[in-house]
Amino acid sequence: MSRGLASTVAAAALLALTAATALAGSKPPSPVPAVAYQLNAQHTGATTDSVAATPTKQWSVTFSGGVSYPLITGGLVYVTVADSSHYGTKLYALSATTGKKVWGPVALGGTYYWSGLTYASGRVFTVNFDGLMEAFNAVSGAAEWSRQLPGQYEFSSPPTAADGYVYTGGAGSGGTVYAVDQTNGVLEWTGSVENGNNSSPAVSKSGVYVSYACGQTYDFSPGAGALIWRRSTECEGGGGKTPVLANGRLYVRDFEYPAVLSAGTGKVLGPFSTSGPAPAVDSADIYDLSASTLTASSVSSGAVSWSFAGDGTLDSAPLVAAGTVFIGGSSGELYALSSSTGTVTWSTNVGAAIPAPDEQDVSAPLTGLATSGGLLVVPAGETLVAFR
Repeated sequence: MSRGLASTVAAAALLALTAATALAGSKPPSPVPAVAYQLNAQHTGATTDSVAATPTKQWSVTFSGGVSYPLITGGLVYVTVADSSHYGTKLYALSATTGKKVWGPVALGGTYYWSGLTYASGRVFTVNFDGLMEAFNAVSGAAEWSRQLPGQYEFSSPPTAADGYVYTGGAGSGGTVYAVDQTNGVLEWTGSVENGNNSSPAVSKSGVYVSYACGQTYDFSPGAGALIWRRSTECEGGGGKTPVLANGRLYVRDFEYPAVLSAGTGKVLGPFSTSGPAPAVDSADIYDLSASTLTASSVSSGAVSWSFAGDGTLDSAPLVAAGTVFIGGSSGELYALSSSTGTVTWSTNVGAAIPAPDEQDVSAPLTGLATSGGLLVVPAGETLVAFR
């Protein structure tokens, strides 16, 4: 071998070794945690994390009551579970690897069987039907503070934690939106709304968004609580639905006044006809379930690219994870679909009905799927099933 050729080979080998060393020493990207209803503070139901093309069941846990939407972060899965013996719910922390209990159950109390939960900065925050908000150390389960939210007596709005605050809503006498300091439970501000039920606040750096019956929609300043804008319609009433905040737009579901609104101004940008749960929305498409059929349509044009009815029982809120859409049905069937074509890439039966998320029902915690770091967690009645 000539000296020039030997030098070239050596240089190539050195480059390959350097690249391999760098690759071996690099860290994989951190999982995107699931910290609120529909994964995040905006309730988009969308994540950049991926799940295996053919996930394998890792574990299942059966409780004695209905199971909430899960939170997934720090190697743990958190859920609240309806108490089977009397009113109230219980909070559990499970190993994301094995499903074994790490701490809990912690009794959350409250009338009926509803509670909501969210996570931020090492704490799990819960709210029960009577408006008792509590903070727990996410690792140990130790109680850190509690706050009775004033002025209302019905609470069915899952909390959202973001940027130092925990937000929720309450009803009974009109309605109130609350902002509570995450570190000490101090009530920082309140905002008046029409009837305050069911709508989990969607939160960004610039706004706290809630929507109620008849499409009554509000945007509050996160830090000060000032009303930025309000969409007022020709009616009002009890009940609400969690809005979805994505791509500068707010998706408002309602029987009378559904709409896509500008997040910045509240201006109606277009119609949004749906009778189903919260849609999943990524940067390009909206995945919306209505009348047991899942439809994918363009965010920009509204053009429908595909639809999927499965076995006719689809009822869960969809999730989209790095190009794969997950959705379940009351038959217990769980599907993975290509987000671009709607083709089924995987399916399995979890062994029990995957219930629809009934935002108006307080006989059980609000339910829904969650995924983070390759783990897909599915509440199915009283059973929690995990796939990876």
